[in-house]
Amino acid sequence: MDKTVLARIYEWASYLLIVGATVYFFVADKADPRRLDFTLLGIILALFCRNLMYRTRYKIFEEENEELKVDLRRLTNLLEVAKKSEKTDNN
Repeated sequence: MDKTVLARIYEWASYLLIVGATVYFFVADKADPRRLDFTLLGIILALFCRNLMYRTRYKIFEEENEELKVDLRRLTNLLEVAKKSEKTDNN
């Protein structure tokens, strides 16, 4: 599974958990003592999914940054070789 898809799944799961916890809080019987427990559990799970989403996005950006660094090093080396060959051609 692609990491971008995984990040999107975590994002939507967090939204669904927040909406579900809110709906459960208002729909559940006010006398039910488990109402707050389930609501807080839903919010904690939503925060956990949100954390996983940001962590996955960070990993994606880090991998892309590494690829760009490798490309930059390769291009810098090619530029140095081109300058050296130009210098020897002029002499």
